[in-house]
This record gives sequence, structure tokens and C-alpha cells, in this order.
Amino acid sequence: MKEKIKLLKALGDETRLKIVQYLLNGEQCACKIVPHIGKAQPTVSQHLRILEEAGVLQVRRQGVNLLYKIKSKEAVRILKILDIRKMDKSGTIAGTRRGP
Repeated sequence: MKEKIKLLKALGDETRLKIVQYLLNGEQCACKIVPHIGKAQPTVSQHLRILEEAGVLQVRRQGVNLLYKIKSKEAVRILKILDIRKMDKSGTIAGTRRGP
């Protein structure tokens, strides 16, 4: 139960939700995530750490870069339930379904 609460808390922040949404497109370097989120690099790094600690993301080092990808199938299911889709190539966030 504690792990599920940790997952929901991690996804309960708009910035972290946007990060996970962006990563629905696949593994990305932190340097690519920052411009799409519209927050300062230290802020995005802090959110990435929280998502990693919650088990939502997996990180690996490639040279000097940190690459992040979604690890949690539960997080992907939650985004589907919320009708949150991938960002398009320009970084525009796909809207959630409106109305009934």
C-alpha cells in the first residue's frame, strides 16, 4: 500500500506529470526534458529524482548524460485512465479529454 501511495504522490504534481507524459515518447536525456517542461534545470532535476525514488522512472548514465525512461507500468495505466497522451514533437502537451 505504501508503494502505491508513493506512486500517486509522485504523479500528483503537475510538473512531474508533464515529465512522465513527455517520457511516453520513450527514453530521453535530461537535457531534452528541461526545455519541454518550461522549468529551470535544477527544478526539473529535483522532480526527476522524486519520480525515480517513487519507482516511476529508471535512469541510466551514457557518458555525461542521464537518460530517463518510464519504469512503472502502473504509472502508464494511470495516465491512460486520465486520458493523458504523449506530447507531440514540438513539446505541445496533448490535452485531456473534455466533457463526458
